[in-house]
Amino acid sequence: MEKLTIGLNFYGGHDTSVCSYYNNEFFALSQERVSRIKHDSIFPIDAIWEFIKYANIDTKSIKQLRVGVATKSFQYRELKEYSYELSTTLRKLLKDKDKPLFIKEFEQKKQRLKNSPKWRQLLFFLSSKLGRKYLKMQLLGKQKPLEDIIKRHMKQIFPNALIDISFYEHHLTHAISAFYSSNFDKSFVFTFDGEGDGSFSKLFWVENNDFKEITSSQNLYIENMKQYEFIGKGKASIGSIYSVFTYLLGFSPNADEGKVEALAAFGDHNNFLYEDLMKSFKIDKDLKINLQKDVLEEIFSQKNLDKIFDKLSKEDISASVQRYSEDVILSYLKLIKEKFGNHNICLAGGVSANVIINKKIYEQIFENIFIVPAMGDEGLAQGAFLLKNGLQRFPQMPYFGTSYKKSSIKHILKQYSLNYKYIGENAYIKAAKEITNGKIGAIFQGRCEFGPRALGNRSIIADVRDKDIQKKINQSIKKRPLFQPFCPSILEEERERLFDKAYNNKHMTIAFRLKEKYKDNIPGAIHIDNTARVQFVSFEDNPNYYNLIKEVKKITGFGVIINTSFNKHGRTIVLTPEDAIRDFLDTNLDFLVMEGFWIER
Repeated sequence: MEKLTIGLNFYGGHDTSVCSYYNNEFFALSQERVSRIKHDSIFPIDAIWEFIKYANIDTKSIKQLRVGVATKSFQYRELKEYSYELSTTLRKLLKDKDKPLFIKEFEQKKQRLKNSPKWRQLLFFLSSKLGRKYLKMQLLGKQKPLEDIIKRHMKQIFPNALIDISFYEHHLTHAISAFYSSNFDKSFVFTFDGEGDGSFSKLFWVENNDFKEITSSQNLYIENMKQYEFIGKGKASIGSIYSVFTYLLGFSPNADEGKVEALAAFGDHNNFLYEDLMKSFKIDKDLKINLQKDVLEEIFSQKNLDKIFDKLSKEDISASVQRYSEDVILSYLKLIKEKFGNHNICLAGGVSANVIINKKIYEQIFENIFIVPAMGDEGLAQGAFLLKNGLQRFPQMPYFGTSYKKSSIKHILKQYSLNYKYIGENAYIKAAKEITNGKIGAIFQGRCEFGPRALGNRSIIADVRDKDIQKKINQSIKKRPLFQPFCPSILEEERERLFDKAYNNKHMTIAFRLKEKYKDNIPGAIHIDNTARVQFVSFEDNPNYYNLIKEVKKITGFGVIINTSFNKHGRTIVLTPEDAIRDFLDTNLDFLVMEGFWIER
């Protein structure tokens, strides 16, 4: 009887994903990479099928399917029976024929449909076979517990399997993914996000595979925040406060918090907003972070928000929210260190995507730090898998997605009007020479990264010596706000040369401060505050990528290149060769290296 275990972030508002282990390989993939809808929230059915295809699984041969799901409180949450089918059908209805669907266009069309008169909506659905199918599912579909819906979907995929489903606590699932991605044998694990099973933060002590919960901080209902649906009907937390201001600043919540973090470096936090925010929390003797209801109700009153946006610049608002988040977390972790001593610490949860907060934790409190590469809710699938299947270590590099054979890539390339030639490993040496001559290119190789960062397998690369490179890439390639910095991939052997205090971080999950004397040598690698979110690269982690950067060092004297995710702004990191070619053609990239193929326009 063939058995299979999968872990799922099946429903949670954003970043649904799958994780499994088959044929001695881990597999993990976010639904967004398949749908190319950023932070996709629909059930990860397409990601599951990608896993089945990649692992070459005969679904009919699976007799026992064990499913681990985050989050525990969702177990009895009732949803429309055909939620997945309704979502996918609506996407097909709003999609332009023969064109891919991306989040911006989809949300605009969905909003126009929602705002149109009821009779026009009805006419829209009745006018096509797909639309009539959509109406039928809406009318006939019943509200059912999520567990029943998951079983139905799994039975459709694995028709002969007995299905066993377990739900796990949100923050424990985060903690499991972090600890077993690290190489620590014992450690604190600190989880911090917007909300999960009623808490926004937990602290665990892990030793001998035992996770002891030390403390938990609960969400607080704030009436003046209930209008912001993306935070869960007024469930306030440090993370959700950051997300609300992300929204008020004109960005997308649960997606663009990094833009607020980047903008904060241009502002000054010394103002009334920062002072008010600092009154909004207290840490009690049980080491719980308690939010102050009356303070937050006042901060988020419309009158006060009008005052904030009238008196303060966007840069200063960003700086205030960023500094507040830093000070809450640093105050808390300093108390933890005072009470329990100096130990290893792992970080997980959406807030731990904030590389400046991580930098300050590392510099001021815990030197032995690890941030899980898939720190957001997509990483919950990893924790759910281990809890269901048994505890084991993940590889250090999260190359857990799909890969593609040269033969299939060549077949796809023939369908496009591109100049291409297979030159093997020489393609990476040629790429190094091209970028040092001012060209901007992309790399597509091996298995796709799991988590929000590109780590050399789905990356756009450029020369860091050009002080205008960030402007060039933001304007003509990524087409995103000019204040957003780009991050470097750096040879591990350059770490001590370039940084006073940095550890071998392989995942771009923390910022380090560059030595002052080098900022004019590699200006494209640093933000306005002289920090860089670094991926240190060794040969063992990624041989082709290492050799590329090594060649750059031979030419320039510095083993440093720009590495930003391979995607046009608003789209997800490319997954397939077709995605890569589409984004190559939709941007002004000069070249593309794809599994040894050298591709030009």
